[in-house]
Amino acid sequence: MENLEIAVVETHCEPEEVQSATCEDKSTDQEPLQMVDRQTEDHRLMRKTIENLPQFDVQIGQQHPLRILLAEDSLVNLKITLWFLKKLGYRADVAFNGIEAVDALRRQSYDVVLMDAEMPEMDGREATMLIRKIFPLEMQPHIIAMTANNSPSDRERYQSIGMNDYVTKPLELEEMVRVLLAAPQLPGTKQEQPAGQHDEQRIFSRVA
Repeated sequence: MENLEIAVVETHCEPEEVQSATCEDKSTDQEPLQMVDRQTEDHRLMRKTIENLPQFDVQIGQQHPLRILLAEDSLVNLKITLWFLKKLGYRADVAFNGIEAVDALRRQSYDVVLMDAEMPEMDGREATMLIRKIFPLEMQPHIIAMTANNSPSDRERYQSIGMNDYVTKPLELEEMVRVLLAAPQLPGTKQEQPAGQHDEQRIFSRVA
């Protein structure tokens, strides 16, 4: 089995907890059962999505290399997006909210930020406005909103706060190809290895 390499940026979860849909399981007796039911449905959705992925050449990532940061708090959406990127020959560093995304950009440059619009602590809109405010032009990434809101007014709102493009949820691989090919590479961005690695079997074990 191939290895899927990602870096997890500043998460409060322990590595072994990345497999579960939540990092804590500490409440009423009913909550574990509810969590299991939610996970079962999430994994069914993941299997269906992955099984129906169209074929794309992994050389896309080689022909148009990009340093990608994925900001997403949903484990299922995270896994699906990483699968999409893998199909195209890309890897991504991962942040679980807007605060972590901004901190990641302080440490290194990224060509692209795939930014979930709705996240805890700091959502994608707030993070985008902060990035546009505090980083110099030469460090400004191409920010792609990931959102279920796709009305014309929503699109205009995302553009008005500094987002360059968007993809709608549920994600489609063809749309991911479109937005990534439209993203420029920052001058001088190095295609470095992600800071951390996790085995594919470990990350996706709960899909099976």
